[in-house]
Order: sequence, then C-alpha cells, then structure tokens
Amino acid sequence: MLFNNEIVLSFRIPLAQKCISMANKIPLMKKKELLPYIRSNFERISQREIARRLKIGKTTVNRWSREEGLIHKNHTANERFFDSFNEHSTYILGLIMADGNISWNENKSYWAMTLTAASKDRSHLEKIRGILSSSKPLIYSPKTNSYRLIVNSKYLCKRLMNLGILPRKTLTARFPNIPNNQLRHFIRGVIDGDGNVRYVQRKRSPYFEITIASGSIDFCEDFRKVILHKIGINANIRKVGKNVYVLQYSCSRGKKLAQYVYDGATIFLERKQKIYDIHIGGKTK
Repeated sequence: MLFNNEIVLSFRIPLAQKCISMANKIPLMKKKELLPYIRSNFERISQREIARRLKIGKTTVNRWSREEGLIHKNHTANERFFDSFNEHSTYILGLIMADGNISWNENKSYWAMTLTAASKDRSHLEKIRGILSSSKPLIYSPKTNSYRLIVNSKYLCKRLMNLGILPRKTLTARFPNIPNNQLRHFIRGVIDGDGNVRYVQRKRSPYFEITIASGSIDFCEDFRKVILHKIGINANIRKVGKNVYVLQYSCSRGKKLAQYVYDGATIFLERKQKIYDIHIGGKTK
C-alpha cells in the first residue's frame, strides 16, 4: 500500500508543477509590451492595481519588477510627529480621525497609517505628506478616484492608537483628549475631512452652514459637547442613514464655529476655507 502511495505522489508533483508553469507562462512579446507600463508606474500606483490594469497576476508584476531592478525603497517619515500637540499635528490628527485608518499585521511586522483624499484634494494631501516628511509617493486609486498617503511606522501607528485612532473606528470613534489651546485645529481637521462648508445663497435670508458627518454617535455627542462648552453653541444630531449621523451648525451658529476654527489658521483645506473667507471672513475682520 505504501508503495502505491509513493507511485501516486511521484506522478502528482510533476503534474502540479506543469500546471503552475503553464499558468504563469506569458509570451515574450506580451511581456515586452507590458514592461514599459510597469517601469513608468512603479511606486506611483500599487502593484496590485498594476496587475489589475494589465490583467496579469500580482506575483508576475513582482517578479518582472525585480528582474528590471525595480526595488521598493524603505520609505521614511517623521515617526515622532504626533509626540507633541501643535497646530499641524493636531489638525492632521483631526483629518486622520475623519478620513484615515490604522492597519497592522504582527506576523508580517506590518504597520500602516493611511489617509485618503478625493482626487480634487490631491495637492492638500501632498502638503500633508510634506509636513509628515514622508518619502513615499501618494498612491492613486482609479476605482474611487482618490489618493492615499501611507506611512509605515509601528511607533507612529501606536502613538495614533493611544490618541484614539483605532482600527475599524468608523462606528466606535470617540473624541480624543486634546489640550484646550489646540482644540480648534483638531476640529478644523475633522471638518476638512468629514464636514461640509457652504453658503446658501437665497433671495431671502442667505445663510452659512457647517455640517459634520460620522458613523459614530458617541463621537458626535462628544463633538457637540466640546463645541457647546468651548464657544457656547449647540446642535442637534440627526440620523440620516444606517450608521450615519450629522451635526448641523447653521446661520449664526455656523458663522461662530467657522470663526473659531478658521480665523488665524495656517493649515486648512483651501476650497472649504475659501467659502468662509469670501462670505464671512472679510466681514468679521
């Protein structure tokens, strides 16, 4: 019986190897056609995305990249950026709370902070990348027409987790403990990430409005309490969808919140700050 099993195995192994070889075999001419695209997009977009666009396997992209001498760099960033609270670090913390996430794999020693922005806000994300001293280029995702800033650092990720940026935080986020003199920068980051700033032009009673959306009712409650305590304005929390809650500050309350977060600020999403500056900012100076 043992002899028969050995015979079966001796036939199975070469057959499996043959199948793998046939599956991975791509004509040389086809390879020559695809290599220029890999070279020009290496580290500009993910290898997974390159493989999807070229309709080949990710392992094939990896192997061809190595053959071409395309080696992934060990990118660096300021790992201790969030060790202290200042306008830049607190603002970016707010952005990450709104549009970022933390992921890790202890077995593979993989730690990553990812901050995502729509394509129209690419220049702002590039600015954030510069402030963080990140050498890793932004990665474009055609599926969502967005860009991602990725920082691979165990120290930075653990620091962010201590500040309340937890994995899968969408439904469980809580307002972090921020020094009073830095609160407005964190709030501005949240607004620039998950908020909407608009001036509603009507014949009668035009008004200014800021809304903030979150999947966490606890975060909304914390946000509302902080603003009420800090500048004395209140807001209702509305549920507008499954696990989507909105805080709305309109008219005089919207103006007061905007003045609090934007006046004297040096870092902000320009397209949102511009709405305030045109309709409100110049009238209050």
